[in-house]
Amino acid sequence: MTSAGIFQEDGAIRVIEAPDAPDAPGAGLLGADGSGFKVEPNTIRKKFKTFVTEFAYNTTGAGGINIGTLKYRQQLQQNCGRGEYYLKLNLSDLNTHEDGEVLAHALRTSPTEAVPMCEEVLKDLYREIVLDGETDGVAQTPAIQLQLTSDVDLEGSFGTMKPRLIRQLTSEEVEKLIVVQGIVISVKKARHKARKVVLKCSNCENTKTVYVPDGYCAAHVPSSCDGRPGLDKCPSNPWVKIDDLCEFVDDQTLKLQELPEHVPVGEMPRSLDLHVHHYCVDKCVPGTRLTAIGVFCATERSVGASLAGGRQKGTETVKYSYIKVYGLDVSQGGKAALDISQEEEEKFAQMAKDPEIRDKIYQSMAPSICASSKDVIDDVKKALACLLFGGSRKYLADGTRMRGDINILLLGDPGTAKSQFLKFASQAAPIAIYTSGKGSSAAGLTAAIVRDREGFALEGGAMVLADGGIVCIDEFDKM
Repeated sequence: MTSAGIFQEDGAIRVIEAPDAPDAPGAGLLGADGSGFKVEPNTIRKKFKTFVTEFAYNTTGAGGINIGTLKYRQQLQQNCGRGEYYLKLNLSDLNTHEDGEVLAHALRTSPTEAVPMCEEVLKDLYREIVLDGETDGVAQTPAIQLQLTSDVDLEGSFGTMKPRLIRQLTSEEVEKLIVVQGIVISVKKARHKARKVVLKCSNCENTKTVYVPDGYCAAHVPSSCDGRPGLDKCPSNPWVKIDDLCEFVDDQTLKLQELPEHVPVGEMPRSLDLHVHHYCVDKCVPGTRLTAIGVFCATERSVGASLAGGRQKGTETVKYSYIKVYGLDVSQGGKAALDISQEEEEKFAQMAKDPEIRDKIYQSMAPSICASSKDVIDDVKKALACLLFGGSRKYLADGTRMRGDINILLLGDPGTAKSQFLKFASQAAPIAIYTSGKGSSAAGLTAAIVRDREGFALEGGAMVLADGGIVCIDEFDKM
């Protein structure tokens, strides 16, 4: 007898069959609230181990023969051989493997429980594949990080998991795996968080190991020692930390802001904190556009904070939301916002053969603004076209570099469409920031110092956020 669990993802309905017996290995169980299909921990471990060791993609070899390459098995061996203990898993590959459907559902619905299980399996695979079962002379198995990726672009035009806007994240997304896109506006200094804490009792010298989970969370340290049963009881809080035996991991906080093209007209852009750790630390700088995949978490700002109007300690009812990142896809420069297809390249090549292409480009600059023989609107359109296309860098024989960027300063009477030209440039360019000289200072265009709970942090200004693009500054004389 078997039972079937039906769930819906990405618009597709999937069915998983499992044994009826709840204690049978691989039994699928409904959640406590009956809302979702829950997979047994042993099933997650077995299917993930099978997937990593057996998943292969076909590559064409000599003579047109398809060669099956074990993708993740080889990746784990190569990374560990370089001393980089991580495995990058593409969620799109899970849909093409027979054991991937259940694993993909577990990662999307309960990633906080599934990812640590998969990382424990990676440690077992490290001993089997890399060490070939020979553990002699190895002090301990290193912790291996599981990084997740997904086939999405910054436009969200393809891929199995569609990116979510920051303003679309609601309480329904808490503890779910999500994909968000944005621009980094602040990067804090990397810290070192304890992953394993070894404690020793000051009375009986009994040792105890406490493991700290990832993210903004702490571990519970017991108040009493249970090292001498039947003898005198140790005093309360007898623990002393042994620093030499503790394990630490890099930890960093990023602030991700909505992309300028995703912000509705007249509204302020929203931002969200990202928590990255281990090999995802120091991957980006302010102004970087990226795609992050992780868990939308809600936790207390300070554990055990006092409730309002009372002496009793407890948790805060209003949570602090952030994203615990499991994978980063960093894009930089013009490629971050513009993806040109093969058909568009062929169309551009045909347009380049047109002898009147220059005049057509000039006329397409802000077509709603008409020119006459009594003004210089045509010259402004030509200058704007040169600005949008940009020049080319030149390197002289003596090593001097001449920049190819073109700058424009528009001066004119009121009502001569200066602001309209700026708005057209900000909408036409793939990467552009529109700002006003009234609301910013000359120093604020480059960076801003913001004070937070931990001190001062440096946030990028308009010039940093528009790196590789165009900065449009209106009312430049008011600055």
